[in-house]
Amino acid sequence: MKKRPLLWCWSVAAALTAQAASAQQPATPAAASETDALTDKARQLYEEGREAAAAGKWADAHASFLAAWAIKPHYQIASNLGVTCLKLGRNREAAEYLTRYLREAPATKVKERQSAEASLKEALAKIASVTVQVAPQGAVVTVDGTAVGKAPLADPVFLDPGKHEVSARLDGYVAVTRPIVAVAGGIDKLVLQLERTPAAGVVAPGSVGPTAPIPPRDNVRTAVLIGGGAVAGVGVGAGVLFTVLANGRAGDARRLRAEIITEDQEQKKCPTVNPQKCADLSDAVDARVALSNSALWSFVAGGAAGVGTLIYGLITMESAASSRSVQVTPLWGPQTAGISASGSF
Repeated sequence: MKKRPLLWCWSVAAALTAQAASAQQPATPAAASETDALTDKARQLYEEGREAAAAGKWADAHASFLAAWAIKPHYQIASNLGVTCLKLGRNREAAEYLTRYLREAPATKVKERQSAEASLKEALAKIASVTVQVAPQGAVVTVDGTAVGKAPLADPVFLDPGKHEVSARLDGYVAVTRPIVAVAGGIDKLVLQLERTPAAGVVAPGSVGPTAPIPPRDNVRTAVLIGGGAVAGVGVGAGVLFTVLANGRAGDARRLRAEIITEDQEQKKCPTVNPQKCADLSDAVDARVALSNSALWSFVAGGAAGVGTLIYGLITMESAASSRSVQVTPLWGPQTAGISASGSF
């Protein structure tokens, strides 16, 4: 009778300990049972795949291994998937699965790794291997529109021979796409550098920003004709002004020369007759020469501008049926030289 209280105490303690242990377990018995069931199902599919492979039924083996992989992506299933894909001629998929197996399988599996390496070498001889480097990290990499992972990629990208497009995109950056031609047995490297999306109103380097509207051809022609005519008019006007001033200084020179001759009763020469008037006469002569030269070059510049404008107008003139017309009249006289262009443009 003395032992009953002790046994009762031990029973209570055991019950409390079991309750505390069950409270600490995050998984419920139902969840644990479901996990075990999935593992058992994956193992069953894996064994079915091995049996089909042993019988040479590679399509059935591939279907079983693929279903097992969807439940539990274990490296051992990846090895078997790689071999079945190689047998079915799906070399790109074979390379992907075998590469993953070699990346995850323990180094202690020496023979298995050697067999996987030989199968991978056989697959790589028929496809291309491209190492894709993307900056910044986190960008989604796609091949022909299908996502293959985020940068940095753990494995190379395997491509069937032919033309492909490799792209990378990331929020806040301008997407980049590069074409590539895959060659069987080829090994290549592709670097994709993403640039930040420019702010509103800022044009990214190398891109084409908004351009000003191109004025119509007729407006350009009209502007050229008006501008050329204005330059020609300014040149001719300046030539006329310089000619008038040169004539004025020539008149001053004639007047001073007449006064000096009148004062020269003893046939003396400048500057002994009247030094001041002789100096004024020399200045007048120099000024006339300078103004005459300025007038000449003004006429030349104005005439060149006028001729150039006229030639441009004739070259760009529309068909004879057009209502536009140009009339050119030469201007030449004692104090003027040039051309006059008139008409409708």
